[in-house]
Amino acid sequence: MQIESIYHQPYDQYAFSIDDKTYRLRIRTKKGDCTEIIFYFGDPFKFNDSGWQIESSLSMYLAFSTELFDYWEVNVIPPNKRMKYQFLLKNEQESLFYGEGGFSSNFTPNDQSNCFTLPFLHKNNLISPPSWVHDTIWYQIFPDRFASGNNKNNPINSTPWGSTLPTSSSYFGGDLEGVIQKIDYLKNLGISGIYLTPIFEANSNHKYNTINYFRIDPTFGDEKVLKTLIEKCHEKNIRVMLDAVFNHTSASFPPFQDALQNGKESAFFEWFHFFKDEQNNSAYETFSFVKEMPKLNTENKEVQNFLLEIGSYWIKEFNIDGWRLDVANEIDHYFWKLFHKKMKELKKDLFIVGEIWHHAMPWLRGDEFDSVMNYPLMKSLFAYFGYQSISKIQFQYSINDLIAQYPLPVIKALFNVLGSHDTPRILTQCNHNEKRVILLYVFLFTFFGTPCIYYGDEIGLQGGNDPECRSCMLWDKSQYNLSIFNSIKKLILIRKKYPVLENDGEFNWVQTDQPDIVMYERKNNQYHFFIIINNSSEKQSVQVPINLRKKRITNVWNGEQFATESDSIGVDLLDTDFLILQIEDTDSFT
Repeated sequence: MQIESIYHQPYDQYAFSIDDKTYRLRIRTKKGDCTEIIFYFGDPFKFNDSGWQIESSLSMYLAFSTELFDYWEVNVIPPNKRMKYQFLLKNEQESLFYGEGGFSSNFTPNDQSNCFTLPFLHKNNLISPPSWVHDTIWYQIFPDRFASGNNKNNPINSTPWGSTLPTSSSYFGGDLEGVIQKIDYLKNLGISGIYLTPIFEANSNHKYNTINYFRIDPTFGDEKVLKTLIEKCHEKNIRVMLDAVFNHTSASFPPFQDALQNGKESAFFEWFHFFKDEQNNSAYETFSFVKEMPKLNTENKEVQNFLLEIGSYWIKEFNIDGWRLDVANEIDHYFWKLFHKKMKELKKDLFIVGEIWHHAMPWLRGDEFDSVMNYPLMKSLFAYFGYQSISKIQFQYSINDLIAQYPLPVIKALFNVLGSHDTPRILTQCNHNEKRVILLYVFLFTFFGTPCIYYGDEIGLQGGNDPECRSCMLWDKSQYNLSIFNSIKKLILIRKKYPVLENDGEFNWVQTDQPDIVMYERKNNQYHFFIIINNSSEKQSVQVPINLRKKRITNVWNGEQFATESDSIGVDLLDTDFLILQIEDTDSFT
C-alpha cells in the first residue's frame, strides 16, 4: 500500500457538514490501492473501566476517482456532535490503521493519541450559502452593450448600436433603462438572477476603474433608475447582483489624486501602495501593470471602513441581493472576513461571489465568500465538448478533481460560467458548431452549481477575446441562432421542473465502453435521471446499464417514452446529440 498517497485532514473538503447533524468524511488513497476502508469513531469523552473506547464503525464507499487517486466517503452523525476517529485501510496484502499520529499495523482501542478530532459541530460554522442560489439561473449583463433605453444619456461620440465591432474604447449607449425594458425577455428565457458588471462612475466602457463608488455612472442612468430596476426585478422574482472593484480604483479616484499630488502629506497616502522604484522614483502598485488602476491598501483601517461603507450602502439603500467581487484573490483574507461579517449582518441571505480563476478553498470556508466563478469547470467543458482536445476519461477525471477540491455545499453554490466579458464567445470557441454549444449547456444545466449565461450567448453572438466578446446584443429575432436559443430555454425549463438536476440529487458517472459516450445519473429519493451525451460526429447506439423491468423511461427532452421488460434498453443517438431520460417505477402508475 502506497502510504505516501493516503491523505485526510479533519476540515475543508475532507470533513464537512452536510446538515446540522451529519458530517461527510473523505479520505484519499492511491488509485486502485485499497479494496476496503473501515471508519472507526467514538465520543472523545466517553470512558469505561478500560479507558476510552471506539463506539462504532462504518464501511466507507468509493465515491469517485481521478487519474492518480481514489476518494472514499462516509456520512456519519457524531455522538454528541463531536468525535475522535481513525481509518482502517485494507487490500489483499495488508491492513493499516491511519490517524493523526500516522500509520500503525495495530489498533489500541483505549488510545486516543493516534485519532483525528472533530471537536464540536457548531451551526455557525456550517458552510451555508443562501438557499435561493441553488435554483437560480443567472444572466451576466455588460451594461454598455446589452440594451439602450434612453439615448439622452449616451456617452459623447458613442457609436450607433451594433454598427461596428467593439474596440477597447467603444461606447454604444447601453444603460439601466435598457435592462428594465428587457426584464420580460429575461423572465421569458427563465432567468432568475441578473449579474451586472460595474455600474459606478468610471471613465471607461467597462467601469472596472471606479472614480465614485457612491454614484451610478451618468451614462447608465442614476440611483432612481437603479432602484426602479431592482424593484421591477424583485416583482418578477429576479435577484440582482452588483460588481464591486475593491482591489484597485481609477487613477482619477479623488483620494488617489490627493495622494499623488501631496505625497506623504496626504491623508490618503497610506490608502495605496507607494514605493521607490529602481531609479528611486516614486511609484505605486497597480492592477496588473495598468498605471490607470492603482491598487488599494486593504490592510489600512480607513480603507477597510470605506469599502465596508460602500458594500453596506447599496444593500441598505437599494436592497441588492449579491456582490460579485473583482480580482478577489489579490485582497487579504482579513478584509474579506470583515466584509462577510458586515454584509451578512445587513442581509443574511446576501450572495457573495469572488472572482477567482483557480482552486479557491481558502476563501470558501463560510466566513468570506459563498461562491467563486467556476472557470476550472468551463475549461474542462470546452476541452471535451468544444475543442475535443481531451478524452472522455480525462474529462471525467477533471470533473472528479473539481469535486475533490471542495465540500459538497460549496460545489452546489459555485458560480458556473461558460463565458464572460473576459473570455471569447462560446460559439466562436466551438468553431461555430451550434450542436457543440448545446452539449456544453446540457452538462451545465444538469450539474451541480448555480449556472450563468453571458448576455448574447443564448442567441449565438460571436467574437474572440476582449474587446470582441463585448459586442452589442442583437434584438432582431431574425438574427438569433434559434437552435441555441430554444435549446437553452428548454434546458432551463427542465432544470427548474426537476430540482434533482440542480442541487437536490446525487451525481454519478455511468461507465460505458464507448469512448465518445458520456453517461451520468442524477437521482434522489423521488427522481432518477440518466443523461447520455454523444460527443462524436457519428451516430451511436448505447445500452443503458440498469435493470429496467417494471420501469417507464421518458426522454424529457421530447416526451418520447420507452416501455421495456428487459434488463437493459438500447437507445440511438445522432451525432453530437444527447438524451435526458427519466426512469420511473411503473408500479407507481397503477
